[in-house]
Amino acid sequence: MGMRIFKDESKLSLEYVPPVLPHRENELRLLKAFFSGILKGKQNISVRAIISGSAGTGKTAMAKLFGKQMEVEAKNKQMNLKYIHVNCRVNRTLFTILKRVVEYLKIPLPSRGYSTEELMHGLLNYLAENDLYIILALDDLEVLIKEEGSDPFYFLMKIGEDRDDRMSRLSFIFIVRNPEILNMLESGARVGMLSNIVHLPEYNAAQLYDILSYRASEAFFDNVILEESIRLIADLASERGDARYAIETLWRSGKYAEAEGCDIVTPEHVRKAAASIYPAIKKENLAYLSLHEKLILLAVTRALASNEKAYTTSSELNELYRLVCEEYKVQPKAYTRFWEYLQKLEDQGIIRIKVSSEGIRGRRSYITLPEIPVSILQHELTKLLEGGNVEL
Repeated sequence: MGMRIFKDESKLSLEYVPPVLPHRENELRLLKAFFSGILKGKQNISVRAIISGSAGTGKTAMAKLFGKQMEVEAKNKQMNLKYIHVNCRVNRTLFTILKRVVEYLKIPLPSRGYSTEELMHGLLNYLAENDLYIILALDDLEVLIKEEGSDPFYFLMKIGEDRDDRMSRLSFIFIVRNPEILNMLESGARVGMLSNIVHLPEYNAAQLYDILSYRASEAFFDNVILEESIRLIADLASERGDARYAIETLWRSGKYAEAEGCDIVTPEHVRKAAASIYPAIKKENLAYLSLHEKLILLAVTRALASNEKAYTTSSELNELYRLVCEEYKVQPKAYTRFWEYLQKLEDQGIIRIKVSSEGIRGRRSYITLPEIPVSILQHELTKLLEGGNVEL
């Protein structure tokens, strides 16, 4: 058996929030500026900020680090402030989100059934009585919007109008991949939401290298991982701009070295790790996609084949998808569902969605196929779709 590789493996887990987030200093500063009024005790309105960015740009980690730092600063000012992080994939409605907060704070509410409104008033009364401020982060907000549409946001506005005094104690961070999702809300519900946006651009290879070096120093013993192994992971991950993928590859590379009894993590371990996370897409994976995922993917291949572009936009893609549906005599899905399918395809590593920021109004999504030739994909999808698969 070689020497030990890991000093502290937990430093590479996705749950771990490091005390420093390289290359997010400016974004963190901006987020703090939005909430600075609370610490001055001058806050008489509820703050709402949005953190947006593609998968693996550090949205969750930054929100949690911000929350920790805010709690510490509040404590130094003898202020009572708590940061609460709720994931909407787990708590999918405003009611379950509020219930989660009430349980977290151990607020004694009657055990009989109560409404969202009663929960909210119970929470706000508790905050006022205990002179407590809350920053509530809702991660994966897309899921809440999918479940309940504009209602939760109208509800928050209405409560704010009813009880201006208390609402200022409850502030929000909304975490989304793409601010475009907010265009699905009715304009009334969107009011005041788009002013405080912190957008996290994708990391480049040099930034990923810094992030990986920092995490490696926390997780591995000294001189275990070769400089070129870190470089290789940074290069591989820079296609996605995705730090989560980079950190997982780093962890797996260490696991491969450990399993082979090596005392050094080499580029060969990195290649094995990378292949095990995202193998190039296989034909059978395509067969398991739902009908609409296949149709959207076919639309992607057409968009990219038509003029040999690297990217297509979401609106252009949606039009092509509708044409493809017509061709296969299938009813196209609404835009919200279309978006959801796109995100699923991205989660499976089949497509990439990049958000370019050209000012708030001009933010657009660009879609591309990173690791598969368009011609092959088109051929396979056409075969599958003509095989008459009618399952929806």
